[in-house]
Amino acid sequence: MIIRLRLIKSLEVEELLVRGDSKLVIDQIRGYCGVKNKTLMKYHAKAVEISQNFKRIILEHISWAENEKEDRLSKLATTYYSELLEGVYVEVCDQPTYKEEVIKNITSSDTTDWRTPIIEYVANEKLANDNLEEKKVQNRSFKYQIYQGELYRKSWDGSLLTP
Repeated sequence: MIIRLRLIKSLEVEELLVRGDSKLVIDQIRGYCGVKNKTLMKYHAKAVEISQNFKRIILEHISWAENEKEDRLSKLATTYYSELLEGVYVEVCDQPTYKEEVIKNITSSDTTDWRTPIIEYVANEKLANDNLEEKKVQNRSFKYQIYQGELYRKSWDGSLLTP
């Protein structure tokens, strides 16, 4: 949504009708309900910020069936470019909309903190004895990688986030 809003704004559009099949997303942008996930909060804030740059914006929820054509267009990102018809242009977004903070310098810390189980699992696949804690560590550890002795969070595209 953010990329689309930016593109539309760059075309100097002043009034916009946004039709989407996710009632939750439409209601979150309208401000009818909140966003709980910290990562999604950043995307939400950016979408709201861009939306406020239009003179008038209408957000409308539609059924999935009504959005089928647009849904197919949005799936172009998974299509090989050679298969696209002439005149169909695709803008590739290779950067996240916001920057995440990097977690680093794990070797200099002698204390145990929330990173310790993740570091032990990523480095040695060593887990605590508690099954519930093991699941939590496994679920969180895929977002991290140790590189040259430092713990880095992976970006949405798998690249390591730099300080």
